[in-house]
Amino acid sequence: MEDRECLSGPEPSLSRVVMLLMGEKQSGKSSAGNTILGKAAFHKKTTRSCKENSTVFGIQVTVVDTPGWLSHSTTPDRVSQELRRGLTLCHPEPHVILLVLPTTSTFGHEEWKAMEAQLRLLQTPIWLRAMVLFTHGDKLGGLPIQEHIRRQGRTLQWLLERCGNRYQVMNNQSKASDAQFTELFGKIQKMMETNKHPREIQYRMYAQLRRDLSMKAERRWQGRQEERGEMTVMHDVHDGRPRERKQIASGWPHMPRGFPVNPKPALGLILLGRRKSGKSSAGNMILDREAFQINVKTVRCSVGHGKVSGRPLTVVDTPGWSLFCLANSEQVRMEIGRSPSLCPARSKVWFLLAVPVASFGEKDRRAVEMYLSILGNGVWRSTVVLFTYGKELRGRTVEKHIQRRGEPLQWVLDRCGHRHHVFDTNTGDDTQVNQLLEMVEQL
Repeated sequence: MEDRECLSGPEPSLSRVVMLLMGEKQSGKSSAGNTILGKAAFHKKTTRSCKENSTVFGIQVTVVDTPGWLSHSTTPDRVSQELRRGLTLCHPEPHVILLVLPTTSTFGHEEWKAMEAQLRLLQTPIWLRAMVLFTHGDKLGGLPIQEHIRRQGRTLQWLLERCGNRYQVMNNQSKASDAQFTELFGKIQKMMETNKHPREIQYRMYAQLRRDLSMKAERRWQGRQEERGEMTVMHDVHDGRPRERKQIASGWPHMPRGFPVNPKPALGLILLGRRKSGKSSAGNMILDREAFQINVKTVRCSVGHGKVSGRPLTVVDTPGWSLFCLANSEQVRMEIGRSPSLCPARSKVWFLLAVPVASFGEKDRRAVEMYLSILGNGVWRSTVVLFTYGKELRGRTVEKHIQRRGEPLQWVLDRCGHRHHVFDTNTGDDTQVNQLLEMVEQL
């Protein structure tokens, strides 16, 4: 194989890249690692995690290969232990986690469940750094990879969505093309830059939108302003971060050049959670008034409006589900499904999943998964876990609490990118609300 240092690749904006290869047994992980490094570094039957180094496009590349899990039978504990050890070999952490899928097999529900079980054991954020690596690309023949993805069905499409639609196709070692390496490292560098400089990228998005948008005549803004602004929606699906909706208002008068238009857009916050999770109290705390009744069972969505620190704000309280059949599940589903329609059309909508600082078990996790699925797979990209009854932490850090609660809670946090915040409604501390609103604005 030609020395990869001599190939024409992306400009190396970073000096080092650490890759973690993970996948099912016989998925082609080791061969992919050898192809990336340009040498026979890994054996085909991997039983222990191991790492090797090479220089690729002038970048010092470390690849960690791991044993493969099993999809249709129980994965041995030693494999799971080696997967966790593989993560420690990526000191301090992997820059990219390559989830290896062969194009020669189907990725269905069983394969996803096996993958999800092993990823959960890592107890680390996955999706901002994850990329699907399709191996055996030469076996596709003339079939475009997009058509292969479509034929595979919703499970694979959902996985790719979780990875921010980042994927790369690689042929086997003898047929891998220079273009495939260039594309792979270009995508990895872009992802690393995105994760390192999210605010800079967000500003560039604003600048591009300002250039592309032809500003209309100025309109007067009065106490009761009529919103007639143009709106451009950008779906940021390539950097692994939650999709955002950016409003560029054509009627904003005398905005200085070089500043983002409408720096504090209207926000819509939808409260979700089980019964007695503290949703209504949290909504009252956010709006700083008694907008929602806290001693009455919520059976239909309730909406409150306000302005907090200059932000136009809509809060939607939804009926809570019950683990013990104390709520009408069909009505809860219907109300949750219609909750986004209650937010103003031009607002930036986020979901606040109220989780009391108390026990959170597998039954809670399944309920969260079931009821949030009503809002579609994309809901996780716009969800923040809101820990309520914060006083129950009793001096512990929320990180310690998350660790003590175990896998079910960690699964939920992993799904929503480990975004979380703590509310203690008894303190009357306004900074809790301001910190929450600043968090969702910056995401």
